[in-house]
Amino acid sequence: MNGARGVSRRFGIHGADPSTGLPGARQVPVRPQDIGGFDAGVGIQTPGLAVPGTPERSWHAARAAWRLLPCLAGAAMGRNGPRILLIGGTYRAVCVLERLLERGERVVAFIGVEGGGERDFCPEILELCDRAGIPARSGHKLGEEVVRWLEDRIRPELAIALGVHTEIPLSIGGNCRLGLVELGDSSGASQPAVFLRQRGQELVRRELPPPPEGGDPGDAYLSMLEQLCGCLEEFLERHAQPRAERSFAIPFESATAGGENVAALAAHAQAGSATRALEARVAEYLGAERVFALHGARAGFRALTRAFGLCKGDEVLVPGVASAAALEALRAAELAPVFVDIHPERLTLAPSALGPAIGPRTRALLAAHPLGQPAELDALYAIAEERGLEVIEDGCDSLGARFGDSRLGRSPCAAVFRLPLAHAPGFELGLVAAPESLAVELGSQLEAERASDGLASLGLAALERWEDRLAARRRSASAYSAEFSRYDAFRVPPTPENALSVYSGYLLRLTRFARAGAEDLAKLLAESGIETRRLRLPLADRELASLPAAEHARATGILLPVHESLTDSQRERVMDEIFGYAIG
Repeated sequence: MNGARGVSRRFGIHGADPSTGLPGARQVPVRPQDIGGFDAGVGIQTPGLAVPGTPERSWHAARAAWRLLPCLAGAAMGRNGPRILLIGGTYRAVCVLERLLERGERVVAFIGVEGGGERDFCPEILELCDRAGIPARSGHKLGEEVVRWLEDRIRPELAIALGVHTEIPLSIGGNCRLGLVELGDSSGASQPAVFLRQRGQELVRRELPPPPEGGDPGDAYLSMLEQLCGCLEEFLERHAQPRAERSFAIPFESATAGGENVAALAAHAQAGSATRALEARVAEYLGAERVFALHGARAGFRALTRAFGLCKGDEVLVPGVASAAALEALRAAELAPVFVDIHPERLTLAPSALGPAIGPRTRALLAAHPLGQPAELDALYAIAEERGLEVIEDGCDSLGARFGDSRLGRSPCAAVFRLPLAHAPGFELGLVAAPESLAVELGSQLEAERASDGLASLGLAALERWEDRLAARRRSASAYSAEFSRYDAFRVPPTPENALSVYSGYLLRLTRFARAGAEDLAKLLAESGIETRRLRLPLADRELASLPAAEHARATGILLPVHESLTDSQRERVMDEIFGYAIG
């Protein structure tokens, strides 16, 4: 994102009144000669920067603020510092939070408390917390409700207060392993300084140089903020522990070893007899008339759009939860995805939502089977036939899943699957199942994309063990559901009578009765040695805005390990830890 407009919108560059630290609002012009690449005539928002003098002098303060707030995208993550609770109410809280995130510190919560003026805390910090996934609360006083929230859900190890004029309950610091520290300054003293204090004792102190005569007060204020952040960094460095590469006691996926098997990929680089054998074996397994084994799934989706005669600008109905490969192929073909919300439980395309989304340019729909859960194919195909739409099935997560009395991919359906290769980490096969009516068109398009004999030989080995892997996943999923379904704090994946999932992911949903949110629970489990994942959707936030069911699934869901190497004792430990954190 280039230009000052982008910087201002993304990072919330704001100034503050040096006397109060409270934000106001006005524009400071940007001079293109000061920072290369900025758009001429674009202003940076600098609310409340009460700096006397010319606009040029105010610009220098704004530029200093810009340097103070570095890019979050380049932040180094993964430090092993304490779990931090930040309590603040002024603009300086924004700067300190930005610096903590830049360092990769584990900020687990923010509480906004007024700083002594009439207005509450600096509102820009809420936007920053939202972007970073940090739970935030505001209030005029720190009451028992907030204290219980911290004790039950957040469990911070260090509390940092700055610019707070209300009394902070002793229990907040008392429940933190490293206690409560206060960041402050004595700018009005004969020798101005910034300090970090704990229980009345200064642990870190930095003297501030006297401001130059006729100097800009805004520059002096921002320099003070820089030193304040430096005090905090010095304190945190004392308590940081070097972190080794994280190794989970219970990984999300089973460990895979490449070994000598990967050498087969280079030794047999062309499609041949093993490729044809794999295609025939998969066709028999699925009940498909033809199968094409490819180097990846994206090429399969792209070929199906051509085979169905979809042209640039044609609309395709896409569910809110779909594979990245399918979406990338549609966009590469310059088709127009029209996003439709999902069934709130199954996460599949909701047939009831299709009608309003079908327009004059709609030519096809993408029936995705997310996390191995089959979509409601009977209803979707009925609508497609009635409205003259083509159907492409996104089975990237669902090889082996059943709908009715057959597996997904049975002809005359056209579907794309993925087959991960357990003995070749990072490698997978794309499989296109299609009826004979599409085979000639697909064959000519996909000849250059067909998998090599090396990959195909590994695919044959993986397919031999595939049903055993699915059975292990289903056992783990069944055990999870039997326990979690007993509590109102959780929602488990549905088990429709006419469908059999392969559970490529087990999405546990947290309700309002849970003591921890999904993001917090994932972090707490990671600290306990249990690796989980969050539901990732290849959609922009603006696209998700009109898909409340998909957005809710992403916000409340956590994916648990269900791989075939998961032992009963490991699964029991996962459940015990979740019960401890989420329901107490």
